[in-house]
Amino acid sequence: MNKYYSIVAPAKLNLNLFVINRGSNGFHYINSDVCFLELTDQISIKFNNKDIFNQNQKNKSLIINSSNNLILKTINKFRNTYNWDQHFSVYLEKKIPIGAGLGGGSADAAAILLLLRKLYNNINYKKISIKDIKKIAIQIGSDVPICLESKDLTLKGYGEKFSRASFANNYYFLLINPNIQLSTKKVFDFYANTSSKKTNNETNYFKNIKIYNSLLLSSINFAPQISSILELLKKLPNIVAYGMTGSGSTCFGIFKSKKEIISILDKYDDIKCSNYFFWYGQKKDYTMNRIICSKKLENKF
Repeated sequence: MNKYYSIVAPAKLNLNLFVINRGSNGFHYINSDVCFLELTDQISIKFNNKDIFNQNQKNKSLIINSSNNLILKTINKFRNTYNWDQHFSVYLEKKIPIGAGLGGGSADAAAILLLLRKLYNNINYKKISIKDIKKIAIQIGSDVPICLESKDLTLKGYGEKFSRASFANNYYFLLINPNIQLSTKKVFDFYANTSSKKTNNETNYFKNIKIYNSLLLSSINFAPQISSILELLKKLPNIVAYGMTGSGSTCFGIFKSKKEIISILDKYDDIKCSNYFFWYGQKKDYTMNRIICSKKLENKF
């Protein structure tokens, strides 16, 4: 077969993250408002006689560790669940920073589940439903089910309970990441073992959404640069709101126009000369039907 299938995997942004308490299983209950961005990875696959994984290699900080390849782990999970003796050639065009609080790994896992469901249903009489792959998704990671949705959502529980939300559109997001990968587990563990749960979050709102992150001080403990980035964002002209997403280390600022962000980046040359990751764009609601198919083979395979 010479067809390949591609799908985008959008970055997740936590507008807020309230850690409520720790359950008996060691996981934390949370409340969070999340949206998904135009910043995306893209995954392309085609049938093959064995599993092969390749990705873009230009930016070394974006290269996935082979021992922690969630895409291949998800393929194996899907294959074992449905006894499907099929292998794939996979190419990942990665743009979402790793360990940045943007859910890149979960987004990739969710995207590959949607791709595999599509291919399986194309050639099998017994179809797999979205409900079926949601059961696999939660086994892979708590963020994977919401990344299947990739829409404005409000999360509860361990993050596995969510409801549809609708946040203000037509705003632009500036992301700044100090190129420091943080372990979500280590940040949560530090938070759990800290006697004081106070944070230095200032009152900060995006429309009626409170921008707050219970993990801020825990993340700053591992990446002090977060504090200076937030101080910088706070002082930027015309900024609507600012904060840190997930367990860090990515910080964000919200603006009314792209022109305002471009003007800021042009003005602050010292920022651009740093080793930091920058991105700006809008949020977006995605559908699960975002798969494209082509008969042309890319040289990447």
